[in-house]
Amino acid sequence: MSSYNPLNNQNQNQTNLSSAVENKGLFNRLLRNLSNFGMKYDDMILRNTVGVGVNEDPYSQKNNSMYDFFSQKAVASVLNKKSIPYLDRSYADKRRILREYSIKDEIRDFVSAVSDEAIIYGTDKDFCSPDPLSNDFPQDVKDKYQEYFEVIYNKFGFNDNITAWNMMRDYLIDGYVAIEIVWDDKKKNIIHFNRLRPETLVPAYEPAIGNLWIQFPEDPQLRRIFLDSQIVFISYSTQNDFAETSYVEGLIKPYNQLKILEQTKIMFNIINATIYQKFTIPIKGLPRQRAEEQIGQLIADYSEEIEWDDTMGTVSINGKKHLPYNKQIWFPEGDAGTPAMELVSPEGHNLNEDILLTWFYNVLKRASKIPHQRFDKDSGGGTVFDDAASMTRDEVKFNNFVNRLRANYKELIVKPLRLQMCMEFPELKDDEVFLNQVDIIFVSNQLFEEWKRLGNLEKRSGILSTLLGIQTADGKPYFHIDYLIDKIMKLTQEEREENKAYWIKSAQGGGAAEGGGEGGAEGGAEAGGMEAGGGAQAAPEGGAQAAPEAQAGGGAQAAPEAGGEGGAEGEFEF
Repeated sequence: MSSYNPLNNQNQNQTNLSSAVENKGLFNRLLRNLSNFGMKYDDMILRNTVGVGVNEDPYSQKNNSMYDFFSQKAVASVLNKKSIPYLDRSYADKRRILREYSIKDEIRDFVSAVSDEAIIYGTDKDFCSPDPLSNDFPQDVKDKYQEYFEVIYNKFGFNDNITAWNMMRDYLIDGYVAIEIVWDDKKKNIIHFNRLRPETLVPAYEPAIGNLWIQFPEDPQLRRIFLDSQIVFISYSTQNDFAETSYVEGLIKPYNQLKILEQTKIMFNIINATIYQKFTIPIKGLPRQRAEEQIGQLIADYSEEIEWDDTMGTVSINGKKHLPYNKQIWFPEGDAGTPAMELVSPEGHNLNEDILLTWFYNVLKRASKIPHQRFDKDSGGGTVFDDAASMTRDEVKFNNFVNRLRANYKELIVKPLRLQMCMEFPELKDDEVFLNQVDIIFVSNQLFEEWKRLGNLEKRSGILSTLLGIQTADGKPYFHIDYLIDKIMKLTQEEREENKAYWIKSAQGGGAAEGGGEGGAEGGAEAGGMEAGGGAQAAPEGGAQAAPEAQAGGGAQAAPEAGGEGGAEGEFEF
């Protein structure tokens, strides 16, 4: 692996640390405890990893110290997830080219369309919201979780309805976004986020500290050293990915091919709309030098210089933007003879047909990953689907592509949120369940997601009704309602609790529920309805009345005996 290792040994480590501009957070114990956050790459893993990783250079480990071995392993773990532009010396020129192409008409529209699809602001000026924590965590943890999300969201400036969109656009063009997390003096709270140039950063590792990021590693005057808990770095591709660096890079080749055909067609029409002139200049009796001067003068007077401006899309002839329709030519008659001029029509292939042009335009649309039906200008970009059955595979693939973009992009918020929560509750730092639950939910206008969810619920409810009808030999339902709610409806714990809350609210607002029989069901909140999991009541044939009890974990209970007035309670059997 070709990488920069600024810390060859402990003495060199101290020299490099002191040569950098002072970073107080580098020596802060709290931040250093989180220096491996998100990577889980400690010394034990390094010591017990035997094989040479895909992003490691086996020859660079020869004659190196044990520290270099650790650094190779740790840095390779970063490269398995991200690509580092600093390791690509050609990236500076590539970024300039990417930005130049990003303002071209078609590519600009594609980038804007994908950004619009990925970042959608809702009515509350938020493009995302925190994914709620489960009820396994205390209420104070959940309250802080919501509070810190709002703080981090506002510190980024995402509440202005445009910053997050612009950052997504930069991500699609450059392929990278790097953010410095600025902590307060006590290194307890995040107070700001600072955009950095991604191509100036390179990962490193120091056993006594953990994962590091070094900015301008080869310049002692500009060098900065950051803990991993001070940097958020996202990339469009990984180091061992041979695909494009960014979204725009994949559009350059088909765009250039399309433009070559477009310009060829334009020049064909311009050339065929003009008149070719053939001159015959008599030079009889003139010396060679005089003849060359006369011919050169005539060429200077009557030749046409055509210039194409690729930026503005204009054509100029002899420096003039207005194309002349005709031109008058005057020749004197002398003793040497009379000049002759002939008009010649150009001949060539007819480039007015659009078949080839359409084919290359479709190639460009395919590279954009945007569904083809959205380019149907006659119908306003295609119809908006109103049912899951009307969804095309292109729409599904595009939705998956946008979700992959969001999966990388959300680290800008998720990582600082995790760090801030771990700083507030240090015991959560090693809680894998908590770290996995910290997430955000993007606002989406994809009707596909909603229709898919509703369609699944409809099909599951039909299956549940069918299974509830299955009875044992004595007429009792075979499946317990809670079992079906868990296995068929697959409601989450939050949805079960929310459903329970609606039943309690309904019971409190409407008074005691009537039992419906002489020995009826218990009223009030206890009879408020089904348990959080959906609480369907089974009343088999014969007029049996259900007597559900609203217990926190209890299931529905039924009185299956035919004609029983008192409603004896009978548990469902499995």
